[in-house]
Amino acid sequence: MDILCRTSPEVVTREKNITGSGSAPAIVCRNCNHHVTDPDQQIKMDGSFLHTFANPHGHVFEIGCFNRAKGCVRASAPSVEFTWFAGYAWEIGICANCAVHLGWIFTSKQHCFFGLILERLVLP
Repeated sequence: MDILCRTSPEVVTREKNITGSGSAPAIVCRNCNHHVTDPDQQIKMDGSFLHTFANPHGHVFEIGCFNRAKGCVRASAPSVEFTWFAGYAWEIGICANCAVHLGWIFTSKQHCFFGLILERLVLP
């Protein structure tokens, strides 16, 4: 599986503050450093981890797909209008700590995954 990682002094410093010694790196909210998910939760949807989409208002988002994201919670009713993934309804996902918009939760009858806005996360 392809893993998207970014390394910079800022990220390494935040990683050390969040994971402590001996812990695995975490993916955190850029706004508040709350633990959102982990690198091993990255998945491919429609053949890719990374997707770039525009919403009906023309706002462009670069998202990554994750199997689980315990730090991202639902903040809207499900909708199938303008879905980016055929067969999936979407709900807005926000940070469980600071309520910043982190992305979307996509749900079908068989599967659920998170499409998280990469610029709103700190990746190890």
